Amino acid sequence: MRGSQLLRWVAGALATLSLTSQGYANLPQSNGEITTGLWSSNRMLDNQHAMSSNRLKLNIDWQASGNLQLRSEVWALSSPERLDGKREDAGISELYIRNRDWLCTPALGKKQVIWGRADGINPTDLVSPTNYRRLTPERNDQRSGNWGLHLDCAVNQGRLQIHALNHFRFNDVPLPTTTGVQFIEEDPSVRPTLAVKYDVLGSTADWSVSVIDGHDLFPTFALRNITSQGITLGQHATRMRMLGSDLTLVRGGLAYRAEIAWVDFHQASNTSVARRRPYTSLIAGAEWYLGDSETVSLQSFWRHLKSLSQPSSDPLMEQIQDAQSLVSNELDTDQYGITFRYAKPLIDSKADLDIFAVWTEPRGDWMLRGRLKYALTDNFRINTGFEFFGGPEESYLGRLRNNSLTFVEASYLW
Repeated sequence: MRGSQLLRWVAGALATLSLTSQGYANLPQSNGEITTGLWSSNRMLDNQHAMSSNRLKLNIDWQASGNLQLRSEVWALSSPERLDGKREDAGISELYIRNRDWLCTPALGKKQVIWGRADGINPTDLVSPTNYRRLTPERNDQRSGNWGLHLDCAVNQGRLQIHALNHFRFNDVPLPTTTGVQFIEEDPSVRPTLAVKYDVLGSTADWSVSVIDGHDLFPTFALRNITSQGITLGQHATRMRMLGSDLTLVRGGLAYRAEIAWVDFHQASNTSVARRRPYTSLIAGAEWYLGDSETVSLQSFWRHLKSLSQPSSDPLMEQIQDAQSLVSNELDTDQYGITFRYAKPLIDSKADLDIFAVWTEPRGDWMLRGRLKYALTDNFRINTGFEFFGGPEESYLGRLRNNSLTFVEASYLW
């Protein structure tokens, strides 16, 4: 959304709040976080080392009346995450108005849509975009919302979520600098996305079914130009349909989790656009509660990709297709592996330890991540950790070896 459009939207939202509120129940409430840290590497695959990263996050909640709410989350940072080399950036993660008194609790604006019940890998979580280049320990700080109309309806024993989204944004993915190749980030003009989920929180099991008719968040490479100096690649939004489901069962000290997604792509008719492989993705496992909030989670996953028909005979497009398969994890017809997580509070629950690992076959690539958070006071926090990638260079996780890093951050919260 452009700046002028955003200003008009905010003005309209505030006018709506003023007209519909019989009286202000509360003044706007705010909280935020300012963070500064040192990182051994960035997440840009450029082999740069030893850098600072500074972030600011501000949340505002205004309960304008008993049922009318304005919610916003904005951020600003100085950190290496842009392809144009600029460190400073700012944006909006969420900005919406919601009325709990109306049918289906409508929310209008930018809202995060996060799906899935599995631990760490969520095949159905394909609605809100992620900035994988952002230097932050928390994945939620990499997420951004979607502009549109969001409905949450009570239906029988569950909730029916309907998201009609009129603006699309890609995931920001790490891309290596390649001689003779220029990559341009484009803002695609696509048809609206419809995402629907029926979610049930039951006494014996939590489960959901979900459907998405929209576009894949991972950009599809498209050849834009060829000159004597090299080629220019752009981003194409590939049409996607997803049918998914997830399930959680709790039995004693065990929580069983499963999640599955069937994803189909509508291939572009333009031969200068890479092709995408439809797939089925399944993850299932269990989480053990060991007492005192200590947990161990073990899951196995499997991903089956359909073969591409009529592969390109153009050598250049074959290279672009290979690069696409590497970035979007479409190298092997069958992928499988395990995830492991160990989490435990320490020092009278002032600190939290979290270890998460992934092992993937048939290429033997892996990821190991550790986090230790310590609350010095109610307002000051130290966060330190590491993130290592390994495996062959021609593998989904192995290609991220240059993004292996350690970090330490200090945060002030209010």
